[in-house]
Amino acid sequence: MKNNIRIYLAFAIVGLFVNNSCTNELDLTNPNSPTPESFWQNEEHAEGGLTAVYAPLPTIPLFGRILTGIHLIHRSDIANPFPQSNVNDAGALSIRPENPRNREIYTEFYNMVARANQVINRVPEIEMDEARKSEILGEAHFLRGLAYFYIVNLWGTSPLSLEEPTGLDDLFLPNSTVEATYNAVISDFIVAQANLPQDGQPPKGEVGRATWGAATAFLGRSYLSIHDDAKAAIEFKKVMDSEFYELNENYNDNFTEEIKNTKESLFEIQYDGNETGTWGGAGGNVYRAQAWEADVAPRNYSSQQSFSVNQWVLDLFLNEQTVDAQEDPRAKATILWNYPGAMIYQDVFAEKMLGDDLNRVWARKYLNFRKENALTPGSWQGATNNWKIFRYADVLLMYAEAENEVNGGSQAAFDALNEVRARVNMPAIEGLNQEGLRQAIRDERVKELAIEGNRMFDLNRWGIAADRFEQNPEFRSNSLGTFIRGRHEYLPIPAQDVESNPNLNQNPGW
Repeated sequence: MKNNIRIYLAFAIVGLFVNNSCTNELDLTNPNSPTPESFWQNEEHAEGGLTAVYAPLPTIPLFGRILTGIHLIHRSDIANPFPQSNVNDAGALSIRPENPRNREIYTEFYNMVARANQVINRVPEIEMDEARKSEILGEAHFLRGLAYFYIVNLWGTSPLSLEEPTGLDDLFLPNSTVEATYNAVISDFIVAQANLPQDGQPPKGEVGRATWGAATAFLGRSYLSIHDDAKAAIEFKKVMDSEFYELNENYNDNFTEEIKNTKESLFEIQYDGNETGTWGGAGGNVYRAQAWEADVAPRNYSSQQSFSVNQWVLDLFLNEQTVDAQEDPRAKATILWNYPGAMIYQDVFAEKMLGDDLNRVWARKYLNFRKENALTPGSWQGATNNWKIFRYADVLLMYAEAENEVNGGSQAAFDALNEVRARVNMPAIEGLNQEGLRQAIRDERVKELAIEGNRMFDLNRWGIAADRFEQNPEFRSNSLGTFIRGRHEYLPIPAQDVESNPNLNQNPGW
């Protein structure tokens, strides 16, 4: 069995190295603290430095909780968050630049960037196995590209740092443009694609590391985000033609604790159940169990206010049936509502959900209903579901989208869309023009990918985020939040960063 990459053992080197690499008139060296000059000496250091780049991914600020639940899922038109100060503010449309949860994810992504910059700058000079050196650089470029992909999608015009800082001026970078950031992201994924094992296996045989397939899929997704649909289709087709990936026979196998790293998964965050860590980022934190369940589970079954699912999502699922006249099986795997026999954790839904909550729709995907609620057994950080960042089903749907934009209504676009539908026994879609197929693909992305954190990125890519919320104020009926065009498409850059950097401007509208 392949070993999981042990990213929770990483050094917390970013702040240390950034500070020590700045040149000032007063140079005080701490003999107990490594500097870039003393650290980057051998292959072991190269591996340790790379591990430190991976380290933020499973932490509470990122995919362990804050990013996945309240800054990806809660913000979309699928979710209808209830008010909760600091926690649900982003989704409730009441977030301010001072919000601490927003700054936590911002800081961790830039920690990844700073660490990746050191690996990319220092490792080429180390004498070590050249093949492994190439892989390390490929992994570092992938991780920097991944970090900036989320940065540009979450904050838009944040600073772009691609070099290890050598002076204080390098720490006060201005806003980048979305275009420049995407160019850097694409460049990183191209390097990663070229340097990672071409047989589709993870470096060192350790699942959780970057792979050729993940780099290629993210390259395609980045092209799609800037509407270079032709190049996007080419990259997605490479993944499809590689035959490294396929859809799981059972749709729900993607979301359980027991089944991980299947042929459908291109990149997922690994959790093995270590609950001994603490709140915070990757600096010495060995936290290895995810905590997003509390932010996704129906309220009254967690310590958080959480959210309900907007009615249009259920309606979309129920609008059509399988080829044998059954309900789309993804519906009950994704959402929960008052249907005959519905259970909520270990309780009968109709008996426990009273008043308005009985008629609301709730999230089901990723939740561990073998437990009594989101907090038991053990503590709120007890679940070990891996978070799937990129699934093969998403590759097929993005390929269908790109192919349709380039060659409207082509058979290749229909085939990719219908491969996803066939897995759950839904009838093939045929005979649509480009516009009709475009809408069918967008609808399918909801049914296949809802509650997986991609929806707000989709809305922004399609340029319809503001339209969706303005035309449907009921999407925020739980919080009475109002979506402001030109503001809520992105999060505010954290106030502390804007105030401490004279060259950094706040995002428009904030």
